[in-house]
This record gives sequence, structure tokens and C-alpha cells, in this order.
Amino acid sequence: MKKLLVPVFFIASAWGCANDDKSENTKEDKKINAIDSTLITDSSWGAINDRTDFAGLQKIFGTENVKDERICGAECVDSVDVTIIYPGDRKEIVVYWQDTNYHKDIAFLQSGMYDAPYHTASGLKIGSSLADLLRINGQKINFSGFGWDYGGYIQSYNNGTMEKSPVQFRLDLDFTESTDNELMGDVELNTDMPSVKKELNKIAISQISFLPGKKE
Repeated sequence: MKKLLVPVFFIASAWGCANDDKSENTKEDKKINAIDSTLITDSSWGAINDRTDFAGLQKIFGTENVKDERICGAECVDSVDVTIIYPGDRKEIVVYWQDTNYHKDIAFLQSGMYDAPYHTASGLKIGSSLADLLRINGQKINFSGFGWDYGGYIQSYNNGTMEKSPVQFRLDLDFTESTDNELMGDVELNTDMPSVKKELNKIAISQISFLPGKKE
């Protein structure tokens, strides 16, 4: 009987460790599930933060929902290797990695689906108007003209509340309702311009980006 004590002891110890690991995993899963996955704050996008790597994305969203892809870069001059969460779904998030640490350090996250559920605490989301963004920023906003590869990118918040935020937006214009040529092309626009003021409710957020760990 004494000879059985050693293996039984190790079995009991292993069982105890396995249960400890399971308990820790359960706590972590509960913590992830308790987070609003659609809320973008100054420190996280849902459960994603500046410490999240590829394995972390798989744990949060499930391996089947996290896929690597090669997409067209700026002006399609080159290609970029990215990770896409929920590819093709309204919840799609594109993950851009730091070039020198692929799959380890996130450069930024991006969503551009017109009915994406992601939003900030102040209620900004894809489809929110420039009027909404201007009200929250509290200062005029400078951005590039529409209708080209870099169209609608915000260039300055002029020291408004959004100036140092890691959450950034790209704008677009509803061309079905406006054809003002002053708003088109490689020009700098701002919300003080009469031509922009007329379109404050027709210009809307078309893309949300988040830079985890952004420091100012």
C-alpha cells in the first residue's frame, strides 16, 4: 500500500494544479465577458489594449474569428499584412501591427463598416455627423477634402478635447445630397468655412481608428 502513496500524491497534486489553472482561466474569461466589447475608450477597444498580442486576440474573439490577410496599402503602392477580426461582418476590426514586431505589438485598430457597433463614451460612432464631433471637440476641426485616397482625414482638432485622444476619425461626405466642388480634392478644409458649415450634418464619420498606448 505504501508504494501507491507516491503516484497518488502526484496525481492529486496534478489534479489540484489543473483545477487552479481552470479556475484562473474561468476568472479571466469572466473578466473579458464583463467588458463592453463595443466601447472604445482612451485605453482600450473593448478588451483589446496595448498589451494584447495575436494569442490574446484569439482568446478574446475565438480562433475562428481572427484571420491574417494581406491587403492593399496606401494608394495600393504596396501591400500590408494585417489581422482581421470578424472578417466581412459588421463587427469587423482590422488590426495593423508594428512592422518590427508582427503579431506582438499593435500599431492601431480600425473599423470602417457603415453599421459597425463600436462607439466612444460620448456616443461618437460611424455615421455620427461632423456636427456631433465638432460639439464634443469644442474647437474647429481641420480636415482634408473628399474624393481622393487621403480624403476626409482629420488634420487638427485645434487643441479641442479630441486633440490628444488615441481615438481618431475619418470623415466622408454624402455625395447624393451634396456636390459642392469646394469640398473636393487635395485641399484643407475646416469647420469655420461657410461651405463646410452648410454640410455639417451631411459630413459623417466613416472610419474609427484607435492607437493603443498612444502617449502625448
